[in-house]
Amino acid sequence: MSVLHLIRVRFVLKVGVNKGMDQPAFRLATQVCNGSSTKLQRYVCQYFTDIILQHSDEEEFEEIQKAHDLIKHLNRFCPSLLHNVVPQLEEELRVDEVSIRIMATQALGEMFADSGGADFMRKYPSTWNLWLTRRNDKAAAVRLAFVEACKGLVLAPGDTREAIEGEQIKFGLG
Repeated sequence: MSVLHLIRVRFVLKVGVNKGMDQPAFRLATQVCNGSSTKLQRYVCQYFTDIILQHSDEEEFEEIQKAHDLIKHLNRFCPSLLHNVVPQLEEELRVDEVSIRIMATQALGEMFADSGGADFMRKYPSTWNLWLTRRNDKAAAVRLAFVEACKGLVLAPGDTREAIEGEQIKFGLG
């Protein structure tokens, strides 16, 4: 079994069980990921690409949702691993499949609303700007996912809340 697979299993278990950082195996996986993120980025990106490509053709959106949940979780504990994954999420905002656009809108909304959301916005400005366009998506379900995600942004502390409040004023929503 590869080291990457073992690390992924630790994060999947963390997502599923949602126990705290008190698990030694989870702490070790987090330390390994953060310590070797530049070497692991390519493999992490490949893993998510494979999941999305394999399951989107078969319309197995449950597996894709699990992948998005894992991305959100990795963003909390090992954000540097996602350097190549965020552009994939950005591309998902553009696909024709509504279910995938909804998942990407929700995942990015939660990532922007996280404690490091303001830094995330500054690091990925094109993703932030494209995500903001989901308020005008042709599918009402995507627009609804965007509005629901905005709640987390408005409740977020500091810079993140200020950024979304600026958008509300800019578009006459506030």
